[in-house]
Amino acid sequence: MGEGPTLTTARMRALPLTVWNVGFVAEELAQAMVLAARGRPVRLAAGELFGGALDSAPAAADSAATDPTGMRRELRRRVSAGTGSLTWVLRGQDGAALGLLAADTHRARAVVGVRVSNPYRRDGFGGEAVQALASWLEYRGLVVGSRIGVGDVVGKRLAQSTAFVPTGVLLTERRRLWIRPPL
Repeated sequence: MGEGPTLTTARMRALPLTVWNVGFVAEELAQAMVLAARGRPVRLAAGELFGGALDSAPAAADSAATDPTGMRRELRRRVSAGTGSLTWVLRGQDGAALGLLAADTHRARAVVGVRVSNPYRRDGFGGEAVQALASWLEYRGLVVGSRIGVGDVVGKRLAQSTAFVPTGVLLTERRRLWIRPPL
């Protein structure tokens, strides 16, 4: 699949993250985004970005969570993970970085995730980004899913607003698999 296309919606663009822009993006997003909740290590797998990571992180940013070096390292790892791991930086009409969008693909399946930085939460950017990514993946013939924490109200609302439905599959770390049924 490569690095993915630029995805465009009415209010934003999702630009592919590459080895050339990962350092800049990490510096730009580190201050606005808290990626490590309660001392957990920074992980940017698609399943970690979607749902629970949206609003359960503490509002006050601590130095470990906003460390540009740690974010840069994790983003570089994700960018160099191969063609099955796709990552985008979300940018508003004014060019400001809004957050990250990710998809992990394997054969005919994809798991998507989004992480919107603190100042832009609750403005519909996450749903808009997930809708654009899921539509592109479905056009490519993939079945799109996501992993949402059991009891995560925000993740559940976002999934329902973007046409995901829960399955009976319960994954590790108390996450449920949600999918977008094919048309």
